[in-house]
Amino acid sequence: MPLTTSIVFRSTFDADGSTARTSTRRFDSAKSYCVQGFSGSVDLETAADFAAALDRIVLDRVNGVVLDFRAVNFFGTVGLVLLRSFVEDTGKRSIPVALVGGRIVSRPLEAGGMSDNLHVFETADEAGRALTEGESGSSTTEFAISE
Repeated sequence: MPLTTSIVFRSTFDADGSTARTSTRRFDSAKSYCVQGFSGSVDLETAADFAAALDRIVLDRVNGVVLDFRAVNFFGTVGLVLLRSFVEDTGKRSIPVALVGGRIVSRPLEAGGMSDNLHVFETADEAGRALTEGESGSSTTEFAISE
């Protein structure tokens, strides 16, 4: 099955997914995060698409990244390798990363020894809230991958 991706940028003001109210006062958020959604399979056939989607995120100026894997039906070894590299890159930039998904993602993370370094949430809103409220910790400490 081919891999499809979608990307949404959120600020701390719209972390709950609600629509913003109109106001004459200007609100600037100190923190913003990106929700990158994936569906389909992350395998050797779709590795280039997965890597390109991850690369797009690193180029944007965000304070956190949520990778939403809820619609992924297979997460292979190549996905783990690319995810590890992505987490290392974001860690160097002090950008925390949180994952959303079920056993299809959490099981390979456990098998690959990455489950201690990445927290998997049930919803993108929970993950975003953890990133913007500081519950996930700094990417340079909690998400650093030891070699």
